[in-house]
Amino acid sequence: MYKIAIIGSENSHCGHFAATLAPKSGEKLFPELELVGVCGDDASNEAVAKNCACEWYTNDPTAFLGKVDCVMVTSRHGGVHLEYAKPYIEAGCDVWIDKPITASVEDAREMVRLVKEKGVLLCGGSSLAGAEGTVKMAEYVRANADKVSGGHVTAPINLVNDYGNFWFYSQHLVQMITETFGQNVQSVEAKMSESGAGVHAIYHYPNYDVTAFFGAGYSITVYSGGYGAVSEVVNLGGDYFMPELRETNDMLTKRHVRQTPEEVVYPVLVLDATIRAIDSGKAEELQAL
Repeated sequence: MYKIAIIGSENSHCGHFAATLAPKSGEKLFPELELVGVCGDDASNEAVAKNCACEWYTNDPTAFLGKVDCVMVTSRHGGVHLEYAKPYIEAGCDVWIDKPITASVEDAREMVRLVKEKGVLLCGGSSLAGAEGTVKMAEYVRANADKVSGGHVTAPINLVNDYGNFWFYSQHLVQMITETFGQNVQSVEAKMSESGAGVHAIYHYPNYDVTAFFGAGYSITVYSGGYGAVSEVVNLGGDYFMPELRETNDMLTKRHVRQTPEEVVYPVLVLDATIRAIDSGKAEELQAL
């Protein structure tokens, strides 16, 4: 049995994870995983407990040290993800981290350094990575790589919040791009929309560009030259979180993750360049990890 704790009960993702890992019915989908406890503020913990059989709730993010094999960090603010994960990584725990993985390139670098130094596994990111529509479009690009001439991606955005503003929600769109078109973005141009309610961006790849609009529903379009274009409206569905739990299960039971640490944190580099492009009004290259 692999023991797990979740830190960040204020996030709705935590509630879904907890109710699935420790259902009140007792009928577990992941029988080898045991949810030991949940951390967050009292009100959020109480809300999670309504649908979860787990009995340990705390306000202390370090409370599970020495008691778990894995921690899932779901806290809404990416700026605390490294802080919460670090003591567990140093203790030899595997880690799943919600979007954004971190809210700075510096934290992303340290995250990669730590997991490699301690020999633990890291996974996580946006739930959009495992969405059926994203997977379908990524497979299309791989199968037609020699024909792809660009694309356009849209997703909702939350620009003003208590969780890092643009950082909070933007990894959804960025990871839809990187999952579909790959992790070789060279530079980014971006600007606020005239209404101030969204962000237009251009992601420059070596052989084509992918445009984006932060401020609409989830969709992916791939251009394949001439009149060729394939589009997909990406619907999450009520079990949107299941690919993330399956990946966590594989990480623990099979010692398998689908991405290297560098690949897991790559969206942070793209987000950082996007923010710098909004501020500077010119194309910005990605920082080196």
